[in-house]
Amino acid sequence: SRLNFRFTELSKRKLAWFVENGHVTGWDDARFPTIRGVLRRGVDISALRTFICSQGASRRVVNMEWNKFWAENKRHIDARAKRFMAIDKVNNIELTINNAPDGLNFVSTDFVPKDSSIGKRLVCISKKIILEAIDTEGIVVGESIVLMRWGVVKITKVEGGLEGDFLPDGDFKNAKRKISWMANVPEQLSTTLFEFDNLISKEKLEEDDNFKDFINPNTMGATEVIADFGLKSLQKDDIIQLERRGYYRVDQPYVSKDKGLVLFMIPDGKSKAMSGL
Repeated sequence: SRLNFRFTELSKRKLAWFVENGHVTGWDDARFPTIRGVLRRGVDISALRTFICSQGASRRVVNMEWNKFWAENKRHIDARAKRFMAIDKVNNIELTINNAPDGLNFVSTDFVPKDSSIGKRLVCISKKIILEAIDTEGIVVGESIVLMRWGVVKITKVEGGLEGDFLPDGDFKNAKRKISWMANVPEQLSTTLFEFDNLISKEKLEEDDNFKDFINPNTMGATEVIADFGLKSLQKDDIIQLERRGYYRVDQPYVSKDKGLVLFMIPDGKSKAMSGL
């Protein structure tokens, strides 16, 4: 069968127009429906093979949703994607944990909670940490929150600065919020996250449609984050998960402060991008 995708142009001649007119960076652009493009977006080869084989033989023209393709990809990458955390560089709130130990300390946690054989990483903890601003909306004194990979904190102050006490025997089940966080330390790993959308704004182009009339003007968003220092050792094409954000492929490893880490978001078939794309 001929396999088409919604919101997608597959004609090589028309795709060449996107390249020649600067709408994409090249044939390997992560927004492009080419093999090189989807691999750069973060597709696992085995997932691609499984998806194609699952379509079977048919004379019909099949108009597929990308979400089904990305959901299959997620099944292949989830079990091996190491977990890390990152917090928005601008939209964050500081939380002071009054009874946390002075200085910098570390706790050990599994890279993948369900498979300890993949290894462990160290998470830096400190009295002052930062949270995503959106995660603190509506928080009240007396509320218990879970700091992922660390433990439970009971909020003791909201007005004039967020404060709380660490509860060594805190009840994880009764805490409604499970929050990603980062130690607020002077040396931070700045990272750029890229998210992508469809190049075409119409679900299905008809024969008499001019594809140029349906160019999506907003197909790429970038977010600057403060990321886990463990990301500094990642190599090009590594696939990881930023907890509560999604899956990412390393497009540019960390080289220096001037040439930082660049991650491309991998769709999972359901999560909405945090940038609002």
